[in-house]
Amino acid sequence: MPSTRPASERRRFPALLLVAALAACGGSGDPPAAALPSGARVPVPLGDSPAHGSTTPTWVTIVEFSDFECPFCADAAPTMARLLAAYGDDVQLVYKHFPLEPMHPHARPAAIAAECARVQGRFWELHDQLFAHRAALDDASLAGWAAAAGLDVAPWQACRATPEPGARVDADRALGASLAVRGTPTFFVNGRMAVGAQPYSYFAAAVDAALAEARASGIPRDQYYARAVLGR
Repeated sequence: MPSTRPASERRRFPALLLVAALAACGGSGDPPAAALPSGARVPVPLGDSPAHGSTTPTWVTIVEFSDFECPFCADAAPTMARLLAAYGDDVQLVYKHFPLEPMHPHARPAAIAAECARVQGRFWELHDQLFAHRAALDDASLAGWAAAAGLDVAPWQACRATPEPGARVDADRALGASLAVRGTPTFFVNGRMAVGAQPYSYFAAAVDAALAEARASGIPRDQYYARAVLGR
């Protein structure tokens, strides 16, 4: 059946997809911000993935699918840090792994290294080190970044040789693929997809809209994600 959308609207969607792709790994350039996240929510489970910002369930949850070797993911990291500082307990960032293999051969080992840092309660410290040195993620360098992140390196190395951290990384990757994640970074702001390293103003506007919607819902703050996004 032919589309009933106006021609101008039909032309708009491919353009938005191109903008998003250019701001994600695999693209290039410095595109303008895409349209703000909208449409149906995607019920992204949080599990026990590393979370930053609010320590308890809150109004706005941002789930990030990311790759430590991706330059656009590295660009997005300070934007997320700024966002968390600005919104405090109203926003939580949940990190999930989406290594782009074989394009980024060091991404999965780096993700496993980060999972082993999580075991010691220092995921975010190594996260910052890995993005700061994403051009040097070979095996020898990883141990140096682990030490710089304050890890006890011997048990961290032992953890990397076990199957559990790799299984966690692979589970995140499979989850992302099931949610139509195709590149990194891909974010879900209260379940609504946003693709690419968009500027701070874009994410602030997305959080403002999500925050207003959440507060007007009548759902208690600590139940909002579970009820409004996951439908529980």
